[in-house]
Amino acid sequence: MDEIQVRLAAFAWLSKQSEVDDVFSWADLQRGFYFQGQRVTLVGQPGIWKPKVFAEIPLSIRTASSGPYDDAVTDDGFLLYRYRGTDPGHRDNAGLREAMRQQIPLVYFHALIPGRYLAV
Repeated sequence: MDEIQVRLAAFAWLSKQSEVDDVFSWADLQRGFYFQGQRVTLVGQPGIWKPKVFAEIPLSIRTASSGPYDDAVTDDGFLLYRYRGTDPGHRDNAGLREAMRQQIPLVYFHALIPGRYLAV
């Protein structure tokens, strides 16, 4: 399955859903959407999420409302997102670096309150 097409389909699905409500529930994001007959989830327990249909590069990152990391938006508007754990070689962290290297966009889910997210 072409990851670029799946990623574009995820962005389109989120855009369409946000026409109804721009705040997403955890359940809706976990349920995800179907692409070419396969379900694509948008989040999971790790904050750096790579659906099963993706090989290496994550689809989304998430900040919990009371999470263990001090993720923040800087004064100049950039997201400061912390690595998973302390191992920069962890596959999730390596996937984020590869996304940056290839300039592949990610979805950022920002928790407003537990279980409710804005998609950016």
